[in-house]
Amino acid sequence: MKQLVMLVALLSFARTVAAQNPDDYRGGWRTDGGEAHTYEFSIRGATVRGIYCTYCTDATTLAFVDGTFGPDGIRFEVTHVKADGSTAYKDKALAKFSQGRLIVTGTSGARGGGTFERVLIKDPHGPDPIPVKVSVLPKDRPSVPGNPARRNPDGADGLPYIQPGPWKSTLTEKDVIGVWLGFGVGSPKQYFIIKKAGGKLRGMVCGTCDNPYTMAALDDVRIDGDLLKFNLLHEDWADGDLPTFYKHFTCHVGWNELRCTTAADHLPPPRPRPDGTLPAFSLQGPVPIEATRGNVWPEWPPKNTSEPR
Repeated sequence: MKQLVMLVALLSFARTVAAQNPDDYRGGWRTDGGEAHTYEFSIRGATVRGIYCTYCTDATTLAFVDGTFGPDGIRFEVTHVKADGSTAYKDKALAKFSQGRLIVTGTSGARGGGTFERVLIKDPHGPDPIPVKVSVLPKDRPSVPGNPARRNPDGADGLPYIQPGPWKSTLTEKDVIGVWLGFGVGSPKQYFIIKKAGGKLRGMVCGTCDNPYTMAALDDVRIDGDLLKFNLLHEDWADGDLPTFYKHFTCHVGWNELRCTTAADHLPPPRPRPDGTLPAFSLQGPVPIEATRGNVWPEWPPKNTSEPR
């Protein structure tokens, strides 16, 4: 009888969890007025990780999300880190999806912090157009058609690439921590931010950085000899037909350049070019985290500063 009761309870719990749709929670959310707060959630099974920031081009505000997805939504912690990677403080929070919005309630661990409630929205602008189609969550939003006029001026569009110098033969955390910039200029350029978080390296990518539909968490960061490897956690937007997957990055570092190749876990490996090299792109940096302090918008919510969508 006891086993039967436990089985019924487990089945009831499973049905409750099943009633929660992870696609409702995935990806980026921002406040629509008042103080700036942005969350990005990556969900795989019950495991949740991601990022939090205020004005996300100010890398000093970047913090890291870890939690679980369950019958009552996402229960998570936000770890705010110091420059050396040690923990400054943690927030504890619950995110609950309701009528197209995300309600985040919790307690701040900052000095003088208290309880908070934040109402977050999906950015109505949607993703920026890129040369290929972009898929989007929620599924009732249309995909963004490719714009062939958007070409990358960094050697990723078929222009000849000339290596700047020898790659560093042994990488250290000091070589990669900071902000790497690429994929154009102006507002749509992308910020790849890598920070120390405890004993790990974690980060995010954004661009434009006022729109959660153009950002994602970076995680599983590791240094392997002369290579930097990490995953980009696509959740609610991505190039191609699938919005949720991991994109795997393998990068060399040399002369303030991060030269990367990518492969997605749902696609075949990229084909080598005629010269035997794989398609790649470059980022420039690293800009010190502290140097980005003050990269804020004069109003919130921000105006759309990118090219017409």
